[in-house]
Amino acid sequence: PAVPGIHPVIYDEEGAVLAAGSGKAGNICIQNPWPGAFQTIWGDRDRFVSTYYARYCKDPKSKDWRDWPYLTGDAAVQAEDGYYRILGRIDDVINVSGHRLGTKEIESAAMVCTEVAEAAVVPVNHDIKGKEPDLYIALKPGIEPSDALAKKISDMICEQIGKIAKPRCVWLVKDMPKTRSGKIMRRVLASISNDRDVGDVTTLANPEIVTEIQEMLKKK
Repeated sequence: PAVPGIHPVIYDEEGAVLAAGSGKAGNICIQNPWPGAFQTIWGDRDRFVSTYYARYCKDPKSKDWRDWPYLTGDAAVQAEDGYYRILGRIDDVINVSGHRLGTKEIESAAMVCTEVAEAAVVPVNHDIKGKEPDLYIALKPGIEPSDALAKKISDMICEQIGKIAKPRCVWLVKDMPKTRSGKIMRRVLASISNDRDVGDVTTLANPEIVTEIQEMLKKK
């Protein structure tokens, strides 16, 4: 649940509310005004409105705040118990052969599979395509990883989005590298996929998982 005084909602691309426990990712918005909200962009009110409020506005002529949900710019999914999981920025995109693919879109498609607990997409350099997506998956408790399950997830993405979004590889990992607040460190995963130095990971909540994932990729 949100902190007291904040009333979030998750909308899909068409503006329909995504229910708790649906497993579908969408754009998280805040339905009510709150003291911490800034009021405008200096000298550019139209940009302020178009960026943060116009997307899901129910009535552009309305002066009722209920018709103007605030678009945070984050993708999220709500669990059955009411807790919200922030997945990342909705404007994170990967350019694959000239096609702009949203990482949130790919992650949402992967989470249609009921075995998936968490999904994280990162870009991998490709000589011809420019970039291609690598997909990291953490499974729900009790689900065993297998090549068949990885293929099922990859096929689901192709079915939901198209073959252009097919991941280079689906990595079934024990856990994601996370900050102490629970945010998935996609930067670390991207460094692993591109065989780059991951930097200092000692401040992560689970730094040991970074080494485990690196070893997993070396064996493939």
